[in-house]
Amino acid sequence: MTVNPYTAAAIAEVVLYVPAVPVALYLMIRNWKYRPRTAWYPPAAFSTIRLVGGIMTIIEQQNQSNRGLVVATIVLLNVGLIPLLMAFLGYARLVLEHDFRDSWRVRMFLRLVKICVLVAAGLLGAAGGYAGNPEFANSQSTLSKAAYGLFSAAILALIASFIGMALNPRRITMAHRLYVKWALFAAIPLCVRAVYGIIGVAVASGNNFFASAWSSLFGSATAFGLMALLPEYVVLGIYLYLSAYHLRSKGKPEVVEGGTKHRSDDMS
Repeated sequence: MTVNPYTAAAIAEVVLYVPAVPVALYLMIRNWKYRPRTAWYPPAAFSTIRLVGGIMTIIEQQNQSNRGLVVATIVLLNVGLIPLLMAFLGYARLVLEHDFRDSWRVRMFLRLVKICVLVAAGLLGAAGGYAGNPEFANSQSTLSKAAYGLFSAAILALIASFIGMALNPRRITMAHRLYVKWALFAAIPLCVRAVYGIIGVAVASGNNFFASAWSSLFGSATAFGLMALLPEYVVLGIYLYLSAYHLRSKGKPEVVEGGTKHRSDDMS
C-alpha cells in the first residue's frame, strides 16, 4: 500500500502529538492556579487540536468525497497559529505584569494586543464558516487576509516588547529573564508559521481558495511540513519547557540586580 505525502505527514503528526498531549495537559493543570493562564492552557489546546487534526487527515485521505470531513480537517489544520500566539502573549504578560505592573502603558499594550488576537481569531472563524461554499470564496479570502494582517501586527508587537525587555534586563527579575530569552527563540519558528499562513491566503482567491499550492491539505505537503508542522512543534517544545521551568521555580526567591525579593505569583 502506497502512502501519499499528506498521509505520511499526518501519521508523523499523530506520532509526535500522542506524547505531547498528556505532557501539555499535566503542565496546564499543575500551573493552573498561577496567572496568567494564557501561558498554560493554549499549549494543551494546541496539542489536542493537532492530534485530532492528524487523525482526521488520515481519515480524510481515505474518504476525499466527504466534503464536510474535508472542511473540518482544513479548519483544524489552519487553526494552529491562534493558540501558539495566545501563549506567546501569555508569556509577555507573565513578565510585563509582574516586573512592570505599575505602568499604564504596559496594561494598554497588552490589552490592545489581546484585542488584535481575538478579533483576528473571530475573522478567521468567520472565514472558516464560508468553507465549502465556492460562491463565498472571495469573502473567505478577504476575511483570512484581514485575520493574518492582525496576527502579524500582534506578533511583531510582542517581539518588539520582548526585545525591549532583553535590552533592559535591570528591570527584569533573574527568573523572568529566561522567559524573555526563550520567547525570542520561539519567535523565529512562530514567524515562519505565520509566513506560511500569510502566503497561503495571499495567493488563494476565488474558487481556487482550497486549491492553492499553499493549502494545508491540497497544496505542497513538504511546504506544510517544513513551514507549519515543524515550526509549530519547535514552538510547542519551548512552551512546554517554560511551563516545566515555572513549576520548578515557583516559590523560590526572585533575584534582581541590587537585591532579592520574595516571589509573589498572583493566584487566580
